[in-house]
Amino acid sequence: MGLFKQKIVDERVQNMQNKIYREIYYIVYLICISSLIIKMFLYGRGFEHVTTELIILLTCAIYYSIRGMYSGVLSEEVEIHDANSKYRFSTKTIVIGILCGVVIALAMALNSAINYADSNAQALEYFFIVFLISLVIYAPFLAVFLFIGQQSAVKKSKKINDKMLEDNENEW
Repeated sequence: MGLFKQKIVDERVQNMQNKIYREIYYIVYLICISSLIIKMFLYGRGFEHVTTELIILLTCAIYYSIRGMYSGVLSEEVEIHDANSKYRFSTKTIVIGILCGVVIALAMALNSAINYADSNAQALEYFFIVFLISLVIYAPFLAVFLFIGQQSAVKKSKKINDKMLEDNENEW
């Protein structure tokens, strides 16, 4: 008992620190999104001006997903969400994938109508053709991609969580 000292942790302090860290994360996220929007209005739609913000946003999201999956927390979060929410987490994931597909299809359709059409009639034609084709391609792809990714992450998290529980039982 003399070699290793256990650190005494006050749960109230620990919870308050976690709350502050969460607030900091939201502030950084809000600043990045605000900066991204402002730069897109000032400099146009190019990615060269918003690369840093995109890297920060994507890195945070990927890190949170991986960390949640390998700590076993993700499966617990999904179970709590499904117990408390009207719609299952997997349903929301599919809807988000479809909405992202719609946004991408709208962006591509607007780009085609604005940049490549010579008349208003041709602009409408380009818009609807590109929108429908993009919608048929991107919405199902993103919905399936996000659903499969989410399901595999939850499955991996559950497996890790079960292993941790089994290891804890073996210690007793």
